Amino acid sequence: MGKFSILMNCYNCQNDVKKAIESVFSQTYQNWEIIFIDNCSTDKSFEIAQSFGEKVKIYQTPKLIPLGEARNFGLKYCDGEFLAFLDTDDIWLPKKLELQNSIFQNKPDVKLIYGGAIWIDEVDNKIGELIPKFSNDYFKQNLLRYEINMQSVAIRNDGKIQFRDSHQFSPDFDLFMKIISNSKTEIIPNAIVKYRKLGNSLTSKKISRWWIETKETLDDIFHNQDLSQKYKNEKKIAYAKVGYYKAQFLISENRLKEARAELNKYKDISKTYKLLYFASFSKTLWQIIHKFK
Repeated sequence: MGKFSILMNCYNCQNDVKKAIESVFSQTYQNWEIIFIDNCSTDKSFEIAQSFGEKVKIYQTPKLIPLGEARNFGLKYCDGEFLAFLDTDDIWLPKKLELQNSIFQNKPDVKLIYGGAIWIDEVDNKIGELIPKFSNDYFKQNLLRYEINMQSVAIRNDGKIQFRDSHQFSPDFDLFMKIISNSKTEIIPNAIVKYRKLGNSLTSKKISRWWIETKETLDDIFHNQDLSQKYKNEKKIAYAKVGYYKAQFLISENRLKEARAELNKYKDISKTYKLLYFASFSKTLWQIIHKFK
């Protein structure tokens, strides 16, 4: 019966953190600890976490630091056999850890497990979901369409897990893609978490970092020539997504000509990229297309 170290990173999260922690205490599998990292919050987050008692181990960063660095700060205190992650505005469903522990115990070669997520709004209403499908190649599957929700992940802890310190938008993408590129992965093909999608979330604030960090991860992975050759077609599609992220940033800066030049590289990959290319001639058209995508 392996212990889960659950890493929770917090910065001014007093509005939702109580629900998040309660969802861990409601798990049907109870061999766990919460490693709660308070990244210099100025609200009541620390006091709320402290009220849950000794199963929530609280550590404070000496100063406000980027998300990747804050996650690594927390990993130093995670000594469980398995690692799991819960952001403070999200919620686990009750059997999340039980299901993942069962897979780890029955399949000792599995390194990473992820599952489906229900998307919720500010008041917990369901607004969508993403449910992964079984595959004989999860790396390939995620190159084509990234489907790993961080809150659903559990990793077998070998003491060497590290996020990329400099990444603010996608330290999880960087870590998980590198793991599944060379390690056994399993999924749970139904929802095991509720993921809160907010208009002012990290992804909305860090648009200038999307393409840079995604490209850095892909560059690292495909430095391996065997992977580069084996996934030649999927690699093209993954880098097209980098171009799309870059175009989004350029259009947000009203640099439409540069965005169009970027998308021109990928317009022959699919009808979608051809449509995006033509949409980049007008910021209004670009916004309309994204409203109805």
